Amino acid sequence: MAPLVVKVEPNLNVVLTACLAVYVGCYRSVKPTPPAGIEMLSLGSFKTGAILLGGLFVYDIFWVFFTPVMVSVAKSFDAPIKLLFPTADSARPFSMLGLGDIVIPGIFVALALRFDVSRGKESQYFKSTFLGYSVGLVLTIVVMNWFQAAQPALLYIVPSVIGFLAVHSIWNGEVKPLLEFDESKTAVEMQEGSDDISSKKVE
Repeated sequence: MAPLVVKVEPNLNVVLTACLAVYVGCYRSVKPTPPAGIEMLSLGSFKTGAILLGGLFVYDIFWVFFTPVMVSVAKSFDAPIKLLFPTADSARPFSMLGLGDIVIPGIFVALALRFDVSRGKESQYFKSTFLGYSVGLVLTIVVMNWFQAAQPALLYIVPSVIGFLAVHSIWNGEVKPLLEFDESKTAVEMQEGSDDISSKKVE
């Protein structure tokens, strides 16, 4: 939306759009609003999230660097699976970002926010994972422009997101509660707590 108001450099437009999508989706996941987007999806635990991101990390690298399939499909397949950003370069008129590079890491970032909310603390781990996502996205753009070639965004985003979260949790000495966090168990406990409060009010 920024180019509609002010002129924005295309690469910056990519970063701002993706970060805004993740940020809004994450905060909607902890608000009492009808779910639509990232907030509808849940990884359950950080272990599951790390395994998923690790698998997609390898998948993305293989299909972009070792076969022409991913790039050719992304360029030729006309479907709502990507975001296109116009550039001033006639040889490369568009920068492209797959929706998977927003949604998949975004689900992990949203999990970090819900972890913070479940403990009743400020969004400290959300901030670190969101910062990691932003850094990974910027690295993707820098490397893509440096080599003038398509890059698997998850190659940079996954290590950044997981790395920032890992360093932050180690620094705070909270690795164990982070790994033990299970969203389904937390939801059950919160429901039981609200039921207890309701029964006490009735009594």
